[in-house]
Amino acid sequence: MMRFYPVIFLFVLASSGYANEALDLLDAEAGGAQNVFEHAARVPASEKAEVRASKNFPKPEPQFPTRWETDLPPKFPFEVSRETTIAPRGLFEYQSHDRSIAGGARLSRARVGVILDTFYGIEILADALFSSSGDYQGWETLRTSIPLNDQVFLAVGKFQPPFSTEYSRDAAVRWFPTLSPLAAQIAPASSLGVMLEGSDSSFDWKFGWFGGGAGRSIPSLDGKGYLLGSIATSSNRGGDENNPGPYYQRWHLDYLYNMDGESSESIPMGYRHLVSAGAEFSSGPFDYYTEFLLARGSESTAYGVTVAGRYWLLQDAVSFVGRYQYAASRDAGGLETGWGVPATGADATFPSDFPVYTTAGQLSSFYGGVNVHLDDDNFIIGTGLEYRSLSDVVDDDDFSSWGWNTFARYAF
Repeated sequence: MMRFYPVIFLFVLASSGYANEALDLLDAEAGGAQNVFEHAARVPASEKAEVRASKNFPKPEPQFPTRWETDLPPKFPFEVSRETTIAPRGLFEYQSHDRSIAGGARLSRARVGVILDTFYGIEILADALFSSSGDYQGWETLRTSIPLNDQVFLAVGKFQPPFSTEYSRDAAVRWFPTLSPLAAQIAPASSLGVMLEGSDSSFDWKFGWFGGGAGRSIPSLDGKGYLLGSIATSSNRGGDENNPGPYYQRWHLDYLYNMDGESSESIPMGYRHLVSAGAEFSSGPFDYYTEFLLARGSESTAYGVTVAGRYWLLQDAVSFVGRYQYAASRDAGGLETGWGVPATGADATFPSDFPVYTTAGQLSSFYGGVNVHLDDDNFIIGTGLEYRSLSDVVDDDDFSSWGWNTFARYAF
């Protein structure tokens, strides 16, 4: 029965007794206010960050310029009533990999969902994953976000923890077709949790607890779960809070403590301590991020550094992207690297589930390519060349591999 409590909780929040009071508030402000979803649907991508600040209770990321937003605004919103807006959402991504060790092409992600924005800024988000194999079908996200004041939000439900630069960004806005190898190995799965998050003009923080279950629908709450803590500071010298120019930077530190150890389903390989520390920069047409990743457990430790950049050849239309990652482990076979197109939606339940798997002690990976942005950022076509070199390979010789990666992604 416990696994149904989060669903009941979401329903109670959406239908609580505050509706009458909320209607009075909305009647008083109806002449000057505009629904954030309607506004976001018709402004260009360069102005979409301004939309988020127009709500009574903005999301706790006002310091993020549009280039660094962690999700896309809904594209097709409509009003159900004066106090409620609903917007369907979806993401479909098709990938093709051409390399000798693991090639092929298939749908790598398919999801549909809905965002319900209701009285007092309460937001309910539900995303369902679809997979031809059935292995990854179920709820990817089922979350309620409640504003406690204009700077602090409470999030409750099933969702992936905001850990690391790459994994904390929704798949719809990632620069590359797949996560970097080490991020895919250590990132926790989407699970039940509760999280407080807040921000002001230059500082944001998050603190929460997540369960150790990783079920496709509503995971169990067995075990102790894990704790998340995150702090970040940002500045935008010479620009405004929504635009990256001429110089924007953000520094973050994320930490996870896994109380279940090797019995955890949501943290692969049973790591006890997971750390992500990094920075993001924008200046003119150039965006850049770097981060250090560390995952340490009783039997295995992995660490690495990621450096990634994006240069806009045509602003908001064509960009060159590149990423380099070096990763190593103090243990034989401490790095697990996937090859080929990952299973549909795999990074929501076990991020490193790929058609072919290799284990090694050291890895270098480089990806360079071009992304074409159509329909703002909702439709992206990208292609690039990837190189990987593995050392201390278990039961095999050291080897390297070149290959082309191509993807097409549509999100709404």
